[in-house]
Amino acid sequence: MHKVIKQLIIFVAITTVVFVAANIVTYRALVSVFRIGDIQIKHSIAYAFMFLSGGFIVMLFIEKKVSHVLVRILYTVTAVWTGVFVYLFFAAVLFDFSKRMFFDARVFGVFFFFVAIALGIYGVVHAKKIFIKKIQVSLPNLPVVWRGRTAVWVSDLHLGSIYQASFAKKVTDTINSVSPDIIFVGGDLYDGTHAPDPYAIAQPLQNLSSKLGTFYITGNHEEFGSAELFLDAIKKLGMNILQDEKIEIDGLQIVGVDYAHSAQKENFKTVLDSIDIDVSKPSILLKHEPRDLETAEQAGISLQISGHTHRGQQWPFNFLAQYVYKGYDYGLKNHGTMNVLVSSGVGGWGPPLRIGTDGEIVHITFI
Repeated sequence: MHKVIKQLIIFVAITTVVFVAANIVTYRALVSVFRIGDIQIKHSIAYAFMFLSGGFIVMLFIEKKVSHVLVRILYTVTAVWTGVFVYLFFAAVLFDFSKRMFFDARVFGVFFFFVAIALGIYGVVHAKKIFIKKIQVSLPNLPVVWRGRTAVWVSDLHLGSIYQASFAKKVTDTINSVSPDIIFVGGDLYDGTHAPDPYAIAQPLQNLSSKLGTFYITGNHEEFGSAELFLDAIKKLGMNILQDEKIEIDGLQIVGVDYAHSAQKENFKTVLDSIDIDVSKPSILLKHEPRDLETAEQAGISLQISGHTHRGQQWPFNFLAQYVYKGYDYGLKNHGTMNVLVSSGVGGWGPPLRIGTDGEIVHITFI
């Protein structure tokens, strides 16, 4: 818990510094492009920038505890602005660069800001869509009974102030439309907020339907506060929680690890050693974050399925995700003798924008 709080404080501090610098650059470019000279208008724009950008950091804390329509509106508005602001800042930088090349670069500035706004609108609309990504997976020694069976992996719904019960229903309907044999829910079901009620906001997921059941593992956002609050709600939804344990269904081992217990490499190895994985049988590891892959491979895991990365969620952060996860930020890939499948998730954290990525549910067919 202390590690999570420390990471949050560092994140907030770095983000605040970056936001302040970026706001100054963007404000100056905006005033220059549109030739705003009136001091009152300039002050109003500056105050709006301060409120919208700084407001998101403030609302991150408020919405964790308070469930109110005004709080949700303010959180959503400031979150959207934060995502759009990324492109406004790029527009400002491009405008400053064009000024060095052209005598009057205003026309370029107007164009750059128009594109930034258009990208923001596209990102918000695109983030509301749910895509089904179909993948075929072959596992060594897979029992015949599993060949042709299907699984769904869904992660990172981030239910909270932005993604609410209506989104949970949309996810449920999409999953049920492909009639999976088994369902895996890969963590960050919640955004970490205690408000609104965790059970009520996820209640549509109670209607998930599969032949072999629904299995859930925790993500890092379930660690924001008391994880038991979220786990109690998940039990009410009828999901089977896998916390550092293994179940075997028709000869296939399904291993689920708790995020808090597996975030550190040493602890992760200890957890896997305690589970007693039979390397002569195929196995699927459900782990929220695609880290320490070599540890899972050495334990004899056949396939690790993860989420968490969002694939960067919006360009250009996809490049950051690729760097941080060493290329294992998205898709189905090999890691030695083990397969690794990473999803971009179906919801989103922070800005409800997706640009260059899709909100997806992964439909797996075993062959």
